[in-house]
Amino acid sequence: MANRLTENEITERIEHWQDCDKSSQVACARFGLNRRSFDRFLDKYNKEAKESAISRGEFDQTKIKIITKPKAGEVKRFILTSAQNNTKVHAGFMVNLEAYAEKLNAQIKVSRFTYNKTAFVQNRKQGDDEVTEDIYYDPAIAGYVSDEIESLAPSLVWCANLQILPTAVNPTSGFDDYTKTASSIIPHTRVSMRPVPTPRKFQTKHLYTTGCCTLKNYIMAKAGQKAEFHHTYGALMVEVMADHSWFVRQLVGDKHGTFNDLTVQVKNGVVSTQDCVEAIQWGDIHYDNIDKTIETMFWASGDSVIDTLKPAVQLFHDLVDGNSHNPHEIKHHLNQYRKHKKGTRNVQAEYDNARWFLDKYTCRNWCKSYVIWSNHDEFLRRFLEDSNYKTDYENRRFILETELAVTLQIDKDPNQAPSYFTNALRSKKATVLNRDVGALNIKGVLCDFHGNNGSGGARGSATGFSKSGYKTMTGHSHAAWWVAGATSAGTCSKLYLGYNNGLSSWSHTFTVLYKSGKRCQVTANAKTGRWRA
Repeated sequence: MANRLTENEITERIEHWQDCDKSSQVACARFGLNRRSFDRFLDKYNKEAKESAISRGEFDQTKIKIITKPKAGEVKRFILTSAQNNTKVHAGFMVNLEAYAEKLNAQIKVSRFTYNKTAFVQNRKQGDDEVTEDIYYDPAIAGYVSDEIESLAPSLVWCANLQILPTAVNPTSGFDDYTKTASSIIPHTRVSMRPVPTPRKFQTKHLYTTGCCTLKNYIMAKAGQKAEFHHTYGALMVEVMADHSWFVRQLVGDKHGTFNDLTVQVKNGVVSTQDCVEAIQWGDIHYDNIDKTIETMFWASGDSVIDTLKPAVQLFHDLVDGNSHNPHEIKHHLNQYRKHKKGTRNVQAEYDNARWFLDKYTCRNWCKSYVIWSNHDEFLRRFLEDSNYKTDYENRRFILETELAVTLQIDKDPNQAPSYFTNALRSKKATVLNRDVGALNIKGVLCDFHGNNGSGGARGSATGFSKSGYKTMTGHSHAAWWVAGATSAGTCSKLYLGYNNGLSSWSHTFTVLYKSGKRCQVTANAKTGRWRA
């Protein structure tokens, strides 16, 4: 517990505040406090401030502290989490965070928040020197306290000044523009991630929440009981490069505090390199429109994602783009003529390319591939139902052979429902799924939902899947989400495909599922050609 202020210290603070034209924002810096803490000091100790409280205030928003960028060739790393008042830290998790920070020369930052539990005071952040008998924090975080808003990079802000109750169901609600155009990291007991629609010229903005390093400590009423269920021992790993680019990954601990970060496991204070990854769900592939930088980064470079993480399983959504037979463009005669001139109307060629990508380019002997049934797979069925082999000379043979293959399967067993897509793809290495029923369970996470279908045939979303109570990994939206037990990956395609006009939430994000059943979201940067520091 911190010592109370002496009379001389109180007088010094008040006189300095008066010298600063009674601006808390200016005066607080000298004493290592943030503005909110200094205002509370004035409320408690300064009679003049109490009597004229209505005259107090600031012209400007709380100023953002700028963290200096790393030198060329260097990387700055931060581990960000949050802590609740009057609550012990999870000792195992905290030891592991400290061990990992020491290994990487990373800086731990812990944002403190208060929760009104019986006699505790609500909606306050305490300054270092004004902790009372009612409000205190575990001494284990004393050296890591971070309650200021800080710019870790020009487009990434650590909002440690925020006080958000742990019972908030959607802790990022209302903060879309809080840091203007920069992505925001918000301290909270939940781990979450969501995009903010952004002009396509710029990197997609995301809002992240951190998870918590303190134990579960809630009022056992409805709001507290729900918050206890979603309470996550977690932190964010932030890597900032000299060119101002950055990467954020979730560090989610189990009940013992053990966590993974890509190829690293941190357990009992020991950092070790292991094969930690069970599965990777790539962003939607759309092979005919794949971003070639992403393609190389994920499967072909010396630091390729697949050869670095070595997952036991890889999951492909929307493998075939359907560009050659897109039903939404069938009546657009200029688009059809453009495809004819470019040689991209041949359906057989598109499926041959996808099969080569699946069975040759991405295939690894130690990794099982699944193709998840997706909405673009349905393009083929719609094309075959509406096409005419008598007039479509380019696709005549493909149409007839595919229809014959499906017909023969029905002749063999009238009860089965053969798939046009599976017959057209003819993969020899991958398992191709034809429905989304929750049958593919990997480490407790359902992985065979593409995400386009929600409840009762309604449009799917990560928020909708999160309400099911099942952990799910989906795609479809091309945007990265993490809502409770539901995650959604981004895309491997180009970030503009001609139809996603206006602001966009798309990103090159893939989901990593660890052998522990925990997950993280990794967003690659196609401009720099990197997916981690």
